Amino acid sequence: MTFRARVAGALADGHPVILLDEHGTAELMVAAALATTASLAFLIRHGSGFVRVALTGQACDRLGLPPVTAGGPHRCAQAVAVDAADGVSTGISAADRCRTARLLADPATERGQLRRPGHTVPLRAWPTDGVFDEPGVAEAGVELARLAGAEPAAVLCGLVSRRAPCEMAGHGEALAFARQHDIPAVSVTELFPAPERRAG
Repeated sequence: MTFRARVAGALADGHPVILLDEHGTAELMVAAALATTASLAFLIRHGSGFVRVALTGQACDRLGLPPVTAGGPHRCAQAVAVDAADGVSTGISAADRCRTARLLADPATERGQLRRPGHTVPLRAWPTDGVFDEPGVAEAGVELARLAGAEPAAVLCGLVSRRAPCEMAGHGEALAFARQHDIPAVSVTELFPAPERRAG
């Protein structure tokens, strides 16, 4: 079984996976459409608590999720944070953020079903035409959700180091965590090998 099949299978079953990013750290990830309170609690318990949901550009535009900054030399993936407008309390619990993540992933969700600002941060995957010129965790998350047969949306939360709790886990520690919890791991560079990348 290929690494893509292992990761996609875990996500399709609602389980988390480890995504090794291009900066030497790692993300815990679940497919947003299949997120559960338990899976969000796992991400929050072992992660930074900063929960993001990677979405396609089309989804961000449809839901009215603008970037937090429109200027500057670099494109901005982070959009205005949201909560579900109904069915949540403070918006910060695992249950609340699960509901918000599933709403973000649902193609039937309308703008009015999201309250701004909130506690879950959408990330815009660039570009929006399916060709990834500078793939990162947002693009990888969307692609992995697609491979799992789910809506192209992924919940991400940075993995915190156990050895140095004030720091994020590096790739080596993230792989050890994956083995301990029997969850698959994949890197952005494995998912998008260099020949597939384009200069932007």
